Amino acid sequence: MQTRLTELLGIKYPIVEASMAWITDAEMAAAVSNAGGLGTIGPNAGLKTVTADVSETGERLREQIKKCREMTDKPFAVNFVVGVVGWDRDYSDRCVKVGIDEEVPVAIISQGSPQVYTQRLKETGMKVIHVCSTVRHVKKAEAEGVDAVVVSGTEGGGHSGFDQITTFCLVPQAADAVEIPVIAGGGIADARGLVGALALGAEGIYMGTRFMATKECPTHPNVKQAVLAATDTSTIAVRHGSPAKATGQNTGDRGFVEERRGSVRMLINDYMKRIMTEKGADLTFDSALEASDEQESNPESNRTVAAFVHGDLEKNSITVGQGSGLIHDVPSCKELIERIVHEAEPVLERLNNMYKT
Repeated sequence: MQTRLTELLGIKYPIVEASMAWITDAEMAAAVSNAGGLGTIGPNAGLKTVTADVSETGERLREQIKKCREMTDKPFAVNFVVGVVGWDRDYSDRCVKVGIDEEVPVAIISQGSPQVYTQRLKETGMKVIHVCSTVRHVKKAEAEGVDAVVVSGTEGGGHSGFDQITTFCLVPQAADAVEIPVIAGGGIADARGLVGALALGAEGIYMGTRFMATKECPTHPNVKQAVLAATDTSTIAVRHGSPAKATGQNTGDRGFVEERRGSVRMLINDYMKRIMTEKGADLTFDSALEASDEQESNPESNRTVAAFVHGDLEKNSITVGQGSGLIHDVPSCKELIERIVHEAEPVLERLNNMYKT
């Protein structure tokens, strides 16, 4: 299965593992790349403790990059989150420097302007993919010289825009707007999603939640079981940004630059049901974090580790996409990718037969 994306990245199948903080580590990225997709090392990959040290953050990433290289000779990506000046830009700057030093083949940039890192990364020969949530942002990324864009609809478990555009509506508009390859994300979990994304004009897919329920994913078994138990109505999108207290602002948007404001989709477990009842219309990602009786210096990271790594879902929820209702097993990354590619053929055959009649 060849598209412009597979040619651009030197991969066999147009399947990109979406970055997920803490749980898309070197082993998982290598497994996806060895299976013919593009594996991605995410922020704080493979770790179980939070650090506030900029240098240590960079060296942790370096270790993961080196480990991934030991496990695969195929292309892989590193996700660089664009930090906010005065808050976490030092961290993202350091990680970008490490990525350049280690000659990472592909960079996936998210939650910030493409003007920040694109040219610097491309000058090193790195392929640059930018994650976007609107057509305007897609055009902006292309103008800055990125090689491809991910457009993630509101169905996805990661960050999406305030506009809450669905994958079905966002992908074709993005594909019409730019000449570079578009990668579709948000709610895609099987061969039907792959074929649908290609039909909408995308040249690849960006899957996160589906890869969460794989053997190589280091997330806790409690999390995998929660994903398997999810149905079509098991998630809710909540407002998300960056802490106002960290930026000295109190604007209600958490101080994020435009591309980094938006929402995340969370699993409605017992903990989340309680918070939804308590907060009502005031529910935000921040309020969900603050609902705990425990006072933490870095609640977002600590709570993410507690949930995803240690499996504490009694005091936390997890971010998952609406596609979780389509997930019913925990295969290896290789088994999953081969299944999706293999099952795409009968989907296409069915469509062809419908068209002929």
